[in-house]
Amino acid sequence: MKAIIFIVLLVCLQLQAKDLILGTRINNLLISTQKVVFSGIPLIRRDKDYVYTDSKQRIIKGVIARDLSRTDAEVTVTAGGVGETHITLHLRSARGEGLNYLILIFSQNK
Repeated sequence: MKAIIFIVLLVCLQLQAKDLILGTRINNLLISTQKVVFSGIPLIRRDKDYVYTDSKQRIIKGVIARDLSRTDAEVTVTAGGVGETHITLHLRSARGEGLNYLILIFSQNK
């Protein structure tokens, strides 16, 4: 019984974070891995932009932005994205929290 409660708690905690998953990573090549970390400031939200432009002009097929701290931070795409050669992600932390994201970008495997 304790194991079931523990599993349910784990699932609830995992659903709390707001990860961004666009496109697909299946049969695609990982072309960029970046960790975005900014410390928190009490009572202030942190807003940061992450910009990626592929130097080889490969088309982006998938994007994953994973919140490693599992906070209430949010990620939105403000420019480019899947089907483009560039992407701009806007990261916004919860009030008083920092940002700790792992960003993965995939392109067609050629």
